[in-house]
Amino acid sequence: AEYGYFQHYYITNNLRNWAMSTQATRIMSETLEFSNIIPILVSLILLVFTYVLLKQLFGKAKGNTIIMMGIEGSGKTALYAQLVAGKEVQTQSSLTENTSQLSAPPLKVVDVPGNARLRGDIFTKYSSAVRGVVVVVDSADFVDKVRECSEVLFEVLLNDNVRSSKCPILVFCNKQDEEMSRGPDPIKVAMERELTTLNNTAANALSDDSGARKMLGAENEAIKLDKLGHKVTAVGGVCVGPDMDISNLNSWIATL
Repeated sequence: AEYGYFQHYYITNNLRNWAMSTQATRIMSETLEFSNIIPILVSLILLVFTYVLLKQLFGKAKGNTIIMMGIEGSGKTALYAQLVAGKEVQTQSSLTENTSQLSAPPLKVVDVPGNARLRGDIFTKYSSAVRGVVVVVDSADFVDKVRECSEVLFEVLLNDNVRSSKCPILVFCNKQDEEMSRGPDPIKVAMERELTTLNNTAANALSDDSGARKMLGAENEAIKLDKLGHKVTAVGGVCVGPDMDISNLNSWIATL
């Protein structure tokens, strides 16, 4: 009987030890499996975080279109002809846009009519693929046309596609060879003053269909082009005549 008792005890104890060992092995196995999953989860989280960060930093893919804007008489179409064809042409007010393709870099160039009633819709049409915008101003006639020129820049800066892409903007101060022309820096400063006025006017205007007012900044805030999130550059040049020089435009395009 005593032998049977010890035999029973021995078997029971071994079974208990085996069960505990099996459970411990299973727990250890599950723990190891979970520990193997952790690096994978961490890698996936880092991958998603990196994607979101890069998307915020660089936004959507770059467009392939340079859009040229400016009021009538600014020399915009003459500048367009020099850029795409390398020659002077007789220009006149147009009701439609001109388009051409550059070979190097391979970008599309759109010359938008200067007519205020036409340019808005045409600019919007091409802005979905915008790579950069050139705003052409007549440096010699700028004092009398500062408001009109600034309205063009204001329109460009408020465009949804321009804002989301944060594309660079070039203010090309044309006709620098004329005696009464203003330099790029004074023109930029004068346009900032006008943009401030236009922004304040927009603050008091009726909201659009979405219930929001399109503005460059808070009401009464002094608008500074360098603080708007775009790289706004003002350069001088001449698009016709013996002093023709559009090298600043070409250099800017090379950076796009």
